[in-house]
Amino acid sequence: MFTNAFKSILFFSPALVCTITFAQVDKNNDKNGNSKVVTDSIKLDTIIPVKEKIEFIVDRESDDERHDLKKRTSYFLRNSRVTYGDMSIYADYIELNWNTGDVYAEGKRDSIGQITEQTKFVQGNQEFFQDAFKVNFKTKVGIAYNVRMTEGEGVIIADKVKRVNDSVMYLHRADYTTDTYFKDGKTKDPDFVLRASPGKLLDNGDQKVLITGPINMRIYDIPTPLVAPFSYIPLGSKRSAGILMPRPGERSDLGFFVEGIGFYLPVGEYFDIKMTGDIYTKGSWGLRTESTYKKNYKFSGRFAANFEKRISGIKGLTTGNNAYNKNDLFGVSWSHQQDPKSNPYTQFNANVNFSSSKYYQNSISTQYIENNQVYTNNINSSITLNKKFRDSPFSATLSMGHSQLLTQPTSQIISDSNNNITLTAPRLNVNMTRIYPFAPKAGAKKGLIQNLGLDYTLQAANEIRTNDTDIFTKKMWDEQSRLGASHRVNLSTAVTLANYFPLSLTSTYNETWSDQKILRTYNPINQRTIDTRIKGFSAYRTFNINASISTNIYGTFINSNKNAKIQGIRHVISPNIGFSYNPNFQDPSWGYYSKYQKDNTSLVVPLGQDKEDVWYNQFEQALYGTSIPQLTNSLNFGVLTNLELKVKDDSDPKGYKKVKIFESLRFSSSYNFSAESFKLSPISMSGTTTFMDRKVNVQFGGQFNPYKLEFEPGKNAGKYIDELVMPRLTNFQIGTGYSFDNSTFGGKKFEPKNYKKRGEIRDENFYFDDENYAHFAIPWSLNASLNYTYNKGTLREANHTGSIMLNGSVQPSPFWNINVSTNYDFVDNKITMLNLGLERDLRSFRMSFNWVPMGRYKYYGFMIALKSSMLSDLKYNDRSRTRF
Repeated sequence: MFTNAFKSILFFSPALVCTITFAQVDKNNDKNGNSKVVTDSIKLDTIIPVKEKIEFIVDRESDDERHDLKKRTSYFLRNSRVTYGDMSIYADYIELNWNTGDVYAEGKRDSIGQITEQTKFVQGNQEFFQDAFKVNFKTKVGIAYNVRMTEGEGVIIADKVKRVNDSVMYLHRADYTTDTYFKDGKTKDPDFVLRASPGKLLDNGDQKVLITGPINMRIYDIPTPLVAPFSYIPLGSKRSAGILMPRPGERSDLGFFVEGIGFYLPVGEYFDIKMTGDIYTKGSWGLRTESTYKKNYKFSGRFAANFEKRISGIKGLTTGNNAYNKNDLFGVSWSHQQDPKSNPYTQFNANVNFSSSKYYQNSISTQYIENNQVYTNNINSSITLNKKFRDSPFSATLSMGHSQLLTQPTSQIISDSNNNITLTAPRLNVNMTRIYPFAPKAGAKKGLIQNLGLDYTLQAANEIRTNDTDIFTKKMWDEQSRLGASHRVNLSTAVTLANYFPLSLTSTYNETWSDQKILRTYNPINQRTIDTRIKGFSAYRTFNINASISTNIYGTFINSNKNAKIQGIRHVISPNIGFSYNPNFQDPSWGYYSKYQKDNTSLVVPLGQDKEDVWYNQFEQALYGTSIPQLTNSLNFGVLTNLELKVKDDSDPKGYKKVKIFESLRFSSSYNFSAESFKLSPISMSGTTTFMDRKVNVQFGGQFNPYKLEFEPGKNAGKYIDELVMPRLTNFQIGTGYSFDNSTFGGKKFEPKNYKKRGEIRDENFYFDDENYAHFAIPWSLNASLNYTYNKGTLREANHTGSIMLNGSVQPSPFWNINVSTNYDFVDNKITMLNLGLERDLRSFRMSFNWVPMGRYKYYGFMIALKSSMLSDLKYNDRSRTRF
């Protein structure tokens, strides 16, 4: 019955079209209502035709041409071209009727009548290829057969195309593909097509749209179950609104899901919005909003806001892996970049990343596992406005900042009480670059006075330290905020003594402003101190004087034996010595320190000494400069050394190469004459060196304490006493890394020129030898890094941490890529992270597989999708997380 009804519709559709067509001729009636439509009974030669004006000159060329003056028709044969206005036709045969403006073109045929070379129709910057077509130059209406049109990223192939005007074309049995090999003409068979019939192509300038009826994806001309009742495919460069396809799947902790369902909406020329949602059968859901904007030569940016309701576990259970949890998670990000060329004196940039503290670890979206963001320990934000003042040494920066510590949860129970959030809003920095007020306007500066330089820095901010519970509450504004400013003025000058000893003199003045001081009292009941914040403006000022002198001592050794392996040694020692002076700003006369009385009732003390005065810094909770220096008469000293060898090397054009034992090795310390005890500071050490022809860089550093350490029985931590002994290593760090690839070990380089034959189409990356064996370079890379930390301090046993990070990839064939990343803790002898990935280039498709087989975030994900950005929603995802 359905078949008969469908046949009836097809049978009567021409009559329906004719009825609609003739129903529209009412506009041709005269004033009396009489029809002006000419009937068949009127002879055609009795009507005087209106002569149409020729708008353009017809230009043509061909190998041969013939003209029929009686029919007013021209015939152009072989390698023919006809141009009229912005339209050009290239074909083997072209027939042009000068009366009607009809043009018929046909491609080149072989001996059996098959088309071997298609015609080409060009209008503006558009090209159309077809076997044959007919078009009218005047009305621009035409019809074509076996048409091929390149539109944006893809190609449209249609059995029959009817051109109504410049902006509308009807298509019969149309295929659309984004296969780049087919688009570039490397193959005649696309690997996939979207086949539809009928179709309509709308062209509104920069906006092109293909609208079709039922459409089916065919892979290598095999139909697939992917069928849609209609399609709307934007082809132009202009953005188009549309529905975003969802991704179904299943997760053991959250149930079956549909992710990413939503819509895309362009708003104006510079702005768009994408809104998506995630739904899970166990109750979890999420909403995501993303917007991008861009104005050329001005600015660009992206904003995203996510909210999730995460529900996991079994309702009623409070403990165990299946304990019921219900949490609200959110994340906000914003990035804004101003084009530096838009304004060289004013710059505004933003990079905001703010979220709930467990957002990345507990998000219902698996994207954070794929890109390893689940291991994020902290996030930061900044919004800055920089201003440079023309012809002035001053510059200013107004900014807002955010820093958030993301603690790694140890169980499914989520706790935010220990998280630390720091907000700085606003922060003002003003800088004055160094000026030389006594320097001559021309010529070099001489002497201490002419080299006297002055620079100034102002820092002012409002800082808030809070957590997820107190953020944006009254407690945050009243109790957790600090306001302060810091002024810093530096004076410096320098001169060289006896041509070998550079002398520098510096002095620094600091002034700190604060909105609070503290009043500290002692509670004898619980034997604890109580700090009371005293709001109000307060300030303190400090200054210091420094002097330093240095020189370089060179030592060289040249081997007289020209055949010796070590031709020479070069050693550079750069000692430096200096002096620093600070007044005793902890003295009560300056007014920066105050005192409270503490009870000594727990100690056996003489009568009348049961009270003790304890001095404290009133500004120790101020925003800037909380440490107020005491009296310092310090002698600072250190040495920087560099050692390198000149080694004979016959492979080097120079006959030798330089090998650096130490790029740098520095030791430094100081001695404070005014200190009552521990006058000598710990000795700091740092250095860098290289291996493998300076390809491997090693950085290391540590600290040595020269004082005796005593331990009490049964305690793991000791106490230093003021007695100098052999320096003891208290901490040490070392780090290095290297990147390996095909050229690391000097293997035979792959040379394509050694092969006479090369593959075609998908095998163009293969080269074949005389025995027809394929050869390929097989590129690979491995990035390795090592970090080790030794920290002993005052402990009996040192703490060690050490890890090796490996990231590698290899291409066993041109279209396969294998990725591996892992982190091995060689102190605890365990693998802390392992991620395996496979990628396959499937011509128009891409396939990937990611697997995390161990750890808290066990996971696998499989995806196959079209490469084309226009058809990126046509993909298949299979994701699973075995345990959260």
